[in-house]
Amino acid sequence: MQDQTKNTQAGTLTGPNTALALMVRPSKPKRGASHVLLEDIADTLFRGPAKTGHGIDLLIRNAQAQSLPQANALARLPDIAVPHILEGPDGVTGLLVFDGVLVDALIEQQTLGRISSAPRVDRPVTAIDAALSTGFANSVTSKLAELVEDRRDASALAGFACRATQTDRAALSLVMSAKAYDVLQMDVDLGPGLKTGRALLMFPAATADAKPKPKQVNPDMVAVLQDSPLHLSAFLPAVPLQVRALLDLEEGAVIPLPDGILARTQLRDRRKTLLGKGRLGQLNGRRVIRLDGSPQMRAQPLEAQPKPAQITADGVLSPELEITAESMVREQGGPTGAPNAEHAVPELAASS
Repeated sequence: MQDQTKNTQAGTLTGPNTALALMVRPSKPKRGASHVLLEDIADTLFRGPAKTGHGIDLLIRNAQAQSLPQANALARLPDIAVPHILEGPDGVTGLLVFDGVLVDALIEQQTLGRISSAPRVDRPVTAIDAALSTGFANSVTSKLAELVEDRRDASALAGFACRATQTDRAALSLVMSAKAYDVLQMDVDLGPGLKTGRALLMFPAATADAKPKPKQVNPDMVAVLQDSPLHLSAFLPAVPLQVRALLDLEEGAVIPLPDGILARTQLRDRRKTLLGKGRLGQLNGRRVIRLDGSPQMRAQPLEAQPKPAQITADGVLSPELEITAESMVREQGGPTGAPNAEHAVPELAASS
């Protein structure tokens, strides 16, 4: 009884409806627009050149294309086959492969003027087989060049030409250096109905640029951030001042500013990051800044702190010691009442 229970449990674990059966399902082959293109042009690539150039009637059946890693793509080659290397632009390579049955049919057509229905004799391919199948390979690649000119969606297949044959599989794996290939496999019905061979086309897999995934943003968080207050300060460039003038400063004194200094106002946050530049002025009795363009959010630290000053013999303070007119815009104070403030700073009614 216990043995039957064990057997029942074991059978249940591997039944058709178990989770284990679902986990080991074969994955679907990778497909894209390039694979649909290859399947679409397969009959045109082979049928026209075979009829007009070599007097062979054939039909392409079961044309299927998919993307495969390099090792898996080369494993699809028939054991008895002639691979023709296709050299493309920028040093890339592809393959056009005829199996033994298709090669024999090409040889029979050239030597006997017809295709025999006799089964193929089991033998390895030779250099003569490769040479006699090269003409048809050239016809297929020439037809491919014509299709590329007519179809805009076939630009990835442009520039390929048949250059040589390579039957050594080890050497072939070195020539085919791409990580993945778009592989078109098809059955070739010769006669039709006399023989059925196989052909393969391989091109380096078309790579699509990965699109960045849009970041998920919480709209409530965005609203909170946009409503958060920021404390900004406006700065004017530093003002050079002689020591004697600094010592003579009294309440109500006026410090003249260089020409054009108001047009070089900087808007910074608490971390002294530069947010924008503009011109300082007045509007309706309030200090305002007209920005030059939109604020640029990039980290630009405020000028370095001045070094200890050195006083020269004539009593003039070195350029390192300067007074910043930050207080003119940091607070919105009233006029000082100095009689000549308006003359010193035309844009402002008074200094703050």
